[in-house]
Amino acid sequence: MDGAPDGTVRIKLLREPTIEWSLIIGDLIHNLRGCLDYATCGLIEIADPSSSLTNIQFPFGRPDLPLNSDERKRVKGLGPEAIARIEAIRVAHGADLHLVNLMSNQDKHRLLLPVAVRQVPMKMTIDKASNTASIEEDIDGAAEVWTKEIKNGEEISMPHMLKLSIGLIIEGEPKPFPLRDIERVNKSVGEAFMMICKIERGLLTGPFGDNPAIPSSGS
Repeated sequence: MDGAPDGTVRIKLLREPTIEWSLIIGDLIHNLRGCLDYATCGLIEIADPSSSLTNIQFPFGRPDLPLNSDERKRVKGLGPEAIARIEAIRVAHGADLHLVNLMSNQDKHRLLLPVAVRQVPMKMTIDKASNTASIEEDIDGAAEVWTKEIKNGEEISMPHMLKLSIGLIIEGEPKPFPLRDIERVNKSVGEAFMMICKIERGLLTGPFGDNPAIPSSGS
């Protein structure tokens, strides 16, 4: 840019994210959460046909902590072995399931998921074996760059390898969620869904005892 130090650029957003992005992503997140809730209700129906489904939903709980007695009410009717399998799902996909829960609650109750433009720091990785190099995003290595808001017409310093990318602003999270990572979250939910289906098949075939339905834990 003329008259400015080397490495300084003026941002011109030719196409800013529209509100439709937030609406589409919100629908996607609700569908991801909904499939887990449907699967959980189906699981309860098999385990305890007499149980009410009024307050049943997938128990997201708190990150890195086992479900407490209140959170287990979301799967009332499951015995301890089925609960252990639900906990295994939470451990295997905890970070992504936590994001689904955060985004769903925000979009449903308070605020559409804002879509924002951010600088993305890059890094070069060299493979000595093949004598090749690749350029990759490095948000984790330079989060302070990724969290800085970018506005149209703003003059910013870009002395290193950087590009502009799209992120979702999530309440309480220290940095935007990279929109490209939604594919990974979708995969995690899909795998969690299939794991719940395996629990259902186990209940029907009775691997935990002679009775195909696991006795209620009473929690």
